[in-house]
Amino acid sequence: MNRIGLALMAASAAAMIAADAFAGEPSDPFAPTAQKFYLEFDMLAPTDINCDADGPGVRTWVTRNIAGKPILRVTGNARDAHIECWRSDGSRYTTTANRELFYNTGEAIHGTVTFNRGSDAMTVVLRRGERERIAKVVHRSFVRVK
Repeated sequence: MNRIGLALMAASAAAMIAADAFAGEPSDPFAPTAQKFYLEFDMLAPTDINCDADGPGVRTWVTRNIAGKPILRVTGNARDAHIECWRSDGSRYTTTANRELFYNTGEAIHGTVTFNRGSDAMTVVLRRGERERIAKVVHRSFVRVK
């Protein structure tokens, strides 16, 4: 039983490493990614929201969580990434939360958008890695632009 669990953990770790290596720009998939930023949404966010990031040296990978909300993984030059999100009703959003904390090579920065349907500017709660509860709350940092 333990061997099956260890094999599953090793397979999922290999899948995460492969996804990180091959996400985004195919020109140099094995370049080190010192900066990692993950943008997620809270339970109140609509499921029809999509996100993407671009910029020099930026690699992105978008998945969805079990509730159908997007998880945007930005690697490479995450600090200079231009992150945009959009909904099917034509609403467009942008955020600069990826520029708020100092990046280190040990842990990724996770940002969770506290979505409010009636608001034009929402809050992003940032934390470093999985262990830290809250590193910074950035008010009005997820902004509707259209």
